[in-house]
Amino acid sequence: MSKINISGIVKGIKASTTYLTPIIEAVCNSIDSIGERKGGKIDIIAYRDGQKSLEDDDLAKVYGSIIGFDVVDNGVGFITANRDSFDTYLSGHKLKSGGKGFGRFMYLKYFNKVSIDSYYMEDGKSYHRSFDFGHKEEIIEKEKNELVCGDNFKCKTTLHLKSAIKDYNADKGLEVIARKLVERLLVFFVDKSKNMPVITLKESDGSNPYILNDFINKNETIQFVQEEDFYLSDNGRKKYKFTVKSYKVYFSTITNKVILTAHRREVTNRPLHTYVPEFKDTLVDFANGKQKKYTIRSYVIGEFLDDHVDTERGDFTLSQTDNDLFSGISVERIEREASNITKKFFNEYIQEKFQAKKQKVMDYVSSKAPWNKSLLKDLDMENLPLGISDLDLELRFQKIKFEKEQQSRIEINELLTSQEDIKTDSIKEQVKDLFSKVTEEGKNDLAHYVCSRKKVIDLYNKLRKRTDSGSAHLESELHNLFFPMIKDDREVDYEDHNLWLLDERLVFSHYIASDKVISKKDHKEPDVVVFYNERMFFRNGENNITSPVTVIEFKRPKRKDYSDADNPISQALRYSRKILDGKYEMPDGIEPVKVNRQSTPVYVYIVCDIVSQIREFAEQSNLTVSPDDEGYFGYVSSYNAYVEIMSFKKVINDATMRNKIFFHKLGLE
Repeated sequence: MSKINISGIVKGIKASTTYLTPIIEAVCNSIDSIGERKGGKIDIIAYRDGQKSLEDDDLAKVYGSIIGFDVVDNGVGFITANRDSFDTYLSGHKLKSGGKGFGRFMYLKYFNKVSIDSYYMEDGKSYHRSFDFGHKEEIIEKEKNELVCGDNFKCKTTLHLKSAIKDYNADKGLEVIARKLVERLLVFFVDKSKNMPVITLKESDGSNPYILNDFINKNETIQFVQEEDFYLSDNGRKKYKFTVKSYKVYFSTITNKVILTAHRREVTNRPLHTYVPEFKDTLVDFANGKQKKYTIRSYVIGEFLDDHVDTERGDFTLSQTDNDLFSGISVERIEREASNITKKFFNEYIQEKFQAKKQKVMDYVSSKAPWNKSLLKDLDMENLPLGISDLDLELRFQKIKFEKEQQSRIEINELLTSQEDIKTDSIKEQVKDLFSKVTEEGKNDLAHYVCSRKKVIDLYNKLRKRTDSGSAHLESELHNLFFPMIKDDREVDYEDHNLWLLDERLVFSHYIASDKVISKKDHKEPDVVVFYNERMFFRNGENNITSPVTVIEFKRPKRKDYSDADNPISQALRYSRKILDGKYEMPDGIEPVKVNRQSTPVYVYIVCDIVSQIREFAEQSNLTVSPDDEGYFGYVSSYNAYVEIMSFKKVINDATMRNKIFFHKLGLE
């Protein structure tokens, strides 16, 4: 035959394989060799080196490292046809049963010495064939084939896998290896339509035997749950049949998995929780007052999978996902359908986990994030991971909210820009249409905003009271409630300050500075300076002389002593004059604030307790007392300024009154 590059083939074997892969391959070949006849037997014999180490705390159990295996079967052996197939790369001799002629190269990836001893019968004669597996260009080396005489001849084939490559050392305990083998070979055991040979794993001296069949049939360590067929269509609308068979594996701690098979071999596996989050946890059975943990193995069987397995039987020649419209039946599609069927098999458990997950979401919304209540119906509860954190849950809500708001804005804009004339008799209907376009999230945000205002008002009232020590709260505490100190609106979002307590027009402003210097030369600063344009509800970046200037001064609650130098009216007006003199710059000094002494309006707000000295200052400035006697107001022509003095009580009373209808609508009072 032609020479081949064996070392190159071995190096190209996928890294997803393990030291168990050649053992599985050998056992599968033995099963094929035995076929359908009864009395089949396969022995897996472990060989160890002379060095011994502790396997566990039981000093009676000491094992050396495994350096090789023998896989012995009583199948037909290496008859001429099988021998020639073995000597042919990708022969396809056993194509009907899934043989690719490639798996034999897997042996050399994990073992340095591979050889065959086969006693077989052909044409009524008995033979013994032996050979080594080549490493370079020839598959078969040192071959011998001899006639065997004797009356007690029995077919027997031994695959010797010796001198294990150190990088791929096996587990030392046979029980561990046995369980792993059972898991990988379970697809053979579950096929009740065919006879299964007895497979035994043991030490080289025959001790410590583990019959793999017993893990299923006798010890009840593996239990069949249920099976169900499903059908999928490719792009050509041809339907293909698949079967899901689910098992409980009680000794495994590996993740619950959906496993795709081909020709009775496990090919790929994926965690079931990829498609059903409730399967992420280990499951538990309760019997006789004891709990018994198990994991799920759901095997998918079908001719479609047999026909599309790759050469190494490590994957399928299918699209992995459904992203490609022309991909036909993908691995993801098969796994998802099989996972959903498995979900039905374990419906009681799934419902219990789902309800627990749902309750967690409901608890989060009710106790921590009530503004997300309207979004619950849009939350994909089915695919929500178990044990999701509050942060990740909130991020999912925010994503839903963003998407809905974007769509809502488009619809509202279309309605507002409609060319239809607004008529008095149709206002109610038009309001109804507009309201229907506002998302529940938008309404929820408004409710959240109103609730926040209510909490601010409550906090304001608290700060008006004396502290536990009997002293008044600091000016800075109230100042920060209105607007954070030493900040400007580049650092503080409009939702994070509370200037609406004074005037709703101050919510949206062109520029806000809190305790910022007016100029480089003058380091005396007003408490808050606000610039906003004529279109007061928009921050459009305009800087023009007709835009008002607002100056706010806060004084400490309960303060009674004011000297003439402490006159807050004079202080605020002095700040205003400096601004009107063009000494104030826009953020980052881009340009001066554009003002005009005659046309730039100035608004001055002073928040303090209305004590006798404040009243004197107000009267000296010809201000008028407010009807509630909680403040003063008036116009100072020399500054083109409107001045309003407000007591802390008046601020909160007026703010409460402006928001009262909203609090009432939400049932907050």
